[in-house]
Parts: sequence; structure tokens; C-alpha cells
Amino acid sequence: MTDDDHSLAGNVASLTGLAHQKLTDVPSVVARLDRISRVAAALGPLGEDDGMACFARLYLQITRDVLKAYDDRSLFRCGDFVIELDVAFAQRYLDAIHAHGTAGERAPACWEILFDRRQEAGIDPWRFAATGVNAHVNFDLAFALLDVWEKFPDAPFGTTDAQYDDYRAINTIFERNMDSLCQEFDAPWSDVGGHDSIFDKAGNVLGDLLVVGTRDLAWTFAERMWRHRDERDYRAVPLATLDKVATGFARALI
Repeated sequence: MTDDDHSLAGNVASLTGLAHQKLTDVPSVVARLDRISRVAAALGPLGEDDGMACFARLYLQITRDVLKAYDDRSLFRCGDFVIELDVAFAQRYLDAIHAHGTAGERAPACWEILFDRRQEAGIDPWRFAATGVNAHVNFDLAFALLDVWEKFPDAPFGTTDAQYDDYRAINTIFERNMDSLCQEFDAPWSDVGGHDSIFDKAGNVLGDLLVVGTRDLAWTFAERMWRHRDERDYRAVPLATLDKVATGFARALI
């Protein structure tokens, strides 16, 4: 951490620098997310409630659990597919951070909303975190799948069905973390009636359903685009469309 990290311009410059180097494996993803969350949280007046810090902290927790589940062979069965997807997925987040802080470039609009409003007072931490999840899942995830399939066109990790099973297994990690994440980011339903109240449990179930539904949609979009992979610029129109949809959700959240 440097003194420059306490000014907006210096903080953005530091985050842009952290996003410059390409990721190589999941431990590098964990290390980079940890640094991003710490640097973003150094910016006042919001500190740990800074919008970028909120999302990076949530993302870090989920990624650590993905790596643990992979290492202990407790959840995934399709070789290194989840590892490759995790790296490709995180790289798209870093690319957005880098574009935001680089002159002459812009991140996708769904990310720019979070980056531009990260220090805005009056926005609850859970809204910041949810806005990041929205951009990353509703926009980035389908293209991260394409990145992996293009890198490994011969499906060395197993059949598409086997990959999908591991992809859906990540939902279990979200489910395990949903209650603690809602508590950490002060989701309004987590305080109604106290912890483990019917409202708290209902909010967690709704969160789980949203994660499962949006991740399933991302897979479906990726499969549809993949069928047209031999066409020139086959990603272009879906890229603009998904960014527009995710941007609409982001505006509703914050």
C-alpha cells in the first residue's frame, strides 16, 4: 500500500497496475483478488465499503473455496476444466479494471457503473457486491466459457455434459457461502427477525435461486454462441446485447 492509494487517481492507477499482468493459475487469481480488495479498501471515505472492495472481497471468498474444493477433490470431476474457467473468468474482470484505468479505453458499461460509483455515499455494501456479481455473471461468464472452449477446442476435459456438471457444482459453493455473505454485506433481509429467521432463510434461498438461474443462462448463451463460432465476429452482437442487459440490472441495483 502506498500514500497514492488514498487518492482516487492514485488508487485507480494502482488497481490498473495490478490488473496489467496476466493470470496463470487459480493461486494467482486468489493473490490478485486479495491485493485488489486491500488496495480498493484503502480509498476513503468508504474504505472497506468501497464498491470495488466489496465485490473483490466477495469474489475472493468464492474463489478460495473453488480452489479448496479442487485441491481436496470433493466437488469437481472433469479434470482441470473448472481451473481453466476460473482463470479465464477472473481475467475478464482484470481486463475490465485495466480498461477503466487506461487512457483511451473503457470497460464494458456494466462494469463502468460500479467503477464510477464505487465511492458514492448512501449505497449499501450488498448493492455494490451484487452489482459486481451482475456484471461478472450476466456479462463476463458466457464469454469466459467461450475463452476456454476456444483455447481447448477438442474438449480435453471431458464431454460437454461432464463440464456442465462441474460448472453447476460451483453453485454449491455459492450456497455454502450465501448466509455469511449476506451477513457480511448487510443484506436487508439478514437482519429482519434476527439471524436464521424465516426472512433470513428466505433471502438466502432467493439468492441461491438467482445465482443458479443466472449461471444457467450464461451457459445457455455460451452454447448458442459456440454454434456460430465459424462465423466472423460471432461474439460481437451478443457482447453488445449482454452488456446492455447487465447494464440495465446494474442501474437498478445502484
